[in-house]
Amino acid sequence: MSRPLFQLDARLQLCANFVRPGAKLVDIGTDHAYLPVWLEKQGLIRSAVAADIRSGPLANAEENLRRYETEHITVRMSNGLEAILPEEAEDIVIAGMGGELIAQILAQVPWVRQEERRLILQPMTCAPELREYLRNNGFVVLQEEAVESRSHVYSVMLVQWQKEPVVTGEWYPYIGILQPNTPAAYRYIQKQVSSLRARGQGLKEKEPKESAQLLQIADQLEQLIPKEDVK
Repeated sequence: MSRPLFQLDARLQLCANFVRPGAKLVDIGTDHAYLPVWLEKQGLIRSAVAADIRSGPLANAEENLRRYETEHITVRMSNGLEAILPEEAEDIVIAGMGGELIAQILAQVPWVRQEERRLILQPMTCAPELREYLRNNGFVVLQEEAVESRSHVYSVMLVQWQKEPVVTGEWYPYIGILQPNTPAAYRYIQKQVSSLRARGQGLKEKEPKESAQLLQIADQLEQLIPKEDVK
């Protein structure tokens, strides 16, 4: 008899919300395979590859596949996307790792640059570096939302490669296309403001022009936050 299904935390739930119904899913850095298991048991995906570079998380994933009696999920050891076949991956989730590592994973395989494919990316750190990589390599952010989970705030991006050049604004590396319309978004923006101010102050003597630019962007971003939410 199958066990009652668990609930995803807010971070993984937002990733799940971005997966297209009926997609073939690849979950890179799957850990316990919570995301593909939940999506399959909800009838939201056709198949999934739960991939990780480490044997420990893969053992945890296999245990969950048995526990929840899944039928269409494969567990696989893979360094990023290296062991993934293009036909297995309509929607690709890369969550819970640094933005620079996510960029490296995307750079490994050329087939991610296809317009029909969707990427769901959730960087834990270095989100500006990831956004710069996306912009410079033809990936457009279609949707972006902030989420609070376990006292931290994160951004989740729905991304697609496109043939035309990607046009972005001055704020893009810091908040992407995030709309300032939720408490999580306000907190995420404030986090970027604090980071920009720290960087700007640190560069005042050596790079006054860059310092002034960063501090100006911080001031502009802070204007997006309602006064009662500014901390």
